[in-house]
Amino acid sequence: MEFSFTEAQRRFREEVRAFARREVTPALFAEMEQCGTEHHAGFHARLAEQGWIGLHWPPAYGGLGLDHLHTTIFYEELEYAFAPISRYRTSVAFVGQSVLAFGSERQKEYFLPRIARGELTGVWMLTEPDAGSDAAALRLRARPDGDDWILEGEKIFTSGAQDADYGLVAARSDLTTHSRHEGISLFLVPLRSPGLTIRPIRTIGGWSVNQEIFDGVRVPGWLLVGEANQGWRNLARYTLNFERAGIARTGTLLRLSDELARLLNSGALFAARELRWRLAELRAEIVAARWLGYRVAWLYDQGRVPAAESSMVKLLTAELLGRLADLGAEILGPAALVRGPEAPLHGRIEFHLRSIWFHLVGGGTPDIQRNVIAQMGLGLPRELVAKG
Repeated sequence: MEFSFTEAQRRFREEVRAFARREVTPALFAEMEQCGTEHHAGFHARLAEQGWIGLHWPPAYGGLGLDHLHTTIFYEELEYAFAPISRYRTSVAFVGQSVLAFGSERQKEYFLPRIARGELTGVWMLTEPDAGSDAAALRLRARPDGDDWILEGEKIFTSGAQDADYGLVAARSDLTTHSRHEGISLFLVPLRSPGLTIRPIRTIGGWSVNQEIFDGVRVPGWLLVGEANQGWRNLARYTLNFERAGIARTGTLLRLSDELARLLNSGALFAARELRWRLAELRAEIVAARWLGYRVAWLYDQGRVPAAESSMVKLLTAELLGRLADLGAEILGPAALVRGPEAPLHGRIEFHLRSIWFHLVGGGTPDIQRNVIAQMGLGLPRELVAKG
């Protein structure tokens, strides 16, 4: 069995790596620190100039027609450089990919080329105050009004809504059904719509998530994504899997483990044998997670929906990031809590200690991922999973 990349994939990796070395600079990080944001519009525009936004989409919709393995390589190399690609993820992996999977032809022709050119960004709006891990408990109401829809309710903890253009919004559009998983629809909502208020919530991780209040927000009918009242099927089958696979940060894990290894090899710090062995063990798990990520990409390229595998890679990488940050803190001691470019590892350990909870709960908590793996991967009945 052959486990290798094509020559085109290897050349692409080198191209992205060279781009990252050239464009991801201390000046870029300084600008982001000054603005207090995780998104850099100029860097996003330069990605668009390369043709790399939605690079696996068909050329008719602004993409390059490459496979998902190219996209995984792209993520890995830019993550390794700590590049700011949060809005890339939300625009491509959540919004754009969902439009590509079950949007109308009009939506594909309008949104995908604009996203690919960097003219339009999007975010994923699912969580509500009483509907977090239990996403089917959402209560934001969508009622028809002629050809349009009127949205009333609230979303919360939406990353990037403060500076994005559209939100992919899940709303309850049928109150007569007895099943919570029925009567849900998806809408592409302009985030500057009258009646929509966005309130930033500053996190300990250093960026903003948001609360959104929908007070009679009118959404044109053509922005309904897929069939009315069938949104949960699309959520469960596609969008949540795109999200979970898209936020796995294998490149970040590889870079942090490399940095810790270089620090130990430099002799600048003493580390007990037990700490060195733990770093080696983590590295082995990181490499295994990396190959699982490649498998998820390969499954997408085969036209399959890797639900269990997407949850596996999300669960593994999030928990590995927490363990790696904890190990970095033990190796560095009090210096691990120093922030800024002059700190050891440029303060990356301190940053991930602060932000780890975001990575753990984003896309579903570890328990949610384990339930998906149990049901979709192991075939365990829902009753046994719930009792567990």
